[in-house]
This record gives sequence, structure tokens and C-alpha cells, in this order.
Amino acid sequence: MPVPPGYYLLPPPPLPPWANPRTIQYEEGDPIPRGYALKTRADRALVGAGLLTFGISYALSFTVAGVAILAEEDFDEFGPLFIPFVGPMIGTSTLDAEGAGIFWLTAGAVAQVGGLLLFAAGLANEEVYLERQFKVSPRDPEHAASPWPAISIGASSAELRWRF
Repeated sequence: MPVPPGYYLLPPPPLPPWANPRTIQYEEGDPIPRGYALKTRADRALVGAGLLTFGISYALSFTVAGVAILAEEDFDEFGPLFIPFVGPMIGTSTLDAEGAGIFWLTAGAVAQVGGLLLFAAGLANEEVYLERQFKVSPRDPEHAASPWPAISIGASSAELRWRF
């Protein structure tokens, strides 16, 4: 609808600082707000899951091998457990594993390889998001509001500052 003669439209007021997040999740087809740009990054959830899965399973394998070596067991038997990914499978033959031993060594190898695959999938899968392209506050260009107070304690003074 056109504006009647003699009247003019005011620009919309600026949003308060807390309404301008630094990043916004983006779904394909969503409108892009003014002042934001599309960015991509690795899928952090998959990368984190891969690192956690590999890290826990390798730490268990490394710990078992380290404790066995420190207990003066034969290094040739437990040494392969220090090798990531294939070490537990080599350990099934060097440890003469049977039954539950084969199960746990195989489960460790599968978890390590699964963690590697999750990590690689996270790096290959790009996450699209919107990033703010303008400064919200001249004093603090990154964050206008802070979830935590800033506390400064000097020799004869103290200061508590919290922006919200």
C-alpha cells in the first residue's frame, strides 16, 4: 500500500543488543536477515562424537597395554595395543585371546575405526549457518551482552561489571 501524501515512513528502530546473536542456525530456504551472511564449517557434532568415540576406546587400549607393561609382562604380547585402529586386532593373535578376550579386543578396534569414520564424516559434512557482519557495541565488538560478570580486584578497589 502506498504512503499517503504528506506522510513518510520512519525506518524501523534498531534491535536491542541481545536480539542480535553472533550466529544463527540456517535451514535451506530461510530468509537471510539484514546484516548476516552465510558461512560454512565442519559439522561440530559429528567431529566431537568421532573424537570422543575414538579417544575413549584408544585410551582404554592404551591403559591396558601400559598397565601390563608396567607389571613387567611381555611387551611383545601387549605392545600392539599401543597402535591405534589395528592394534587390538593384532593383539588377538599376540595375546592368544579366546572368547570374551576376542570380543573386547574386536569391540575396541571397531570403536576406534568407528570414531575415525565419524570424525571424517564430520569434516566432510559442512554445516551452513548465518554469521553477524556488523558490530553490536562499540566497546565490545564481539559480544554486546555477557552471560558472566567481569570482576576486577585491585590492591585497594574492586569492580563488578555485567552487561546485559
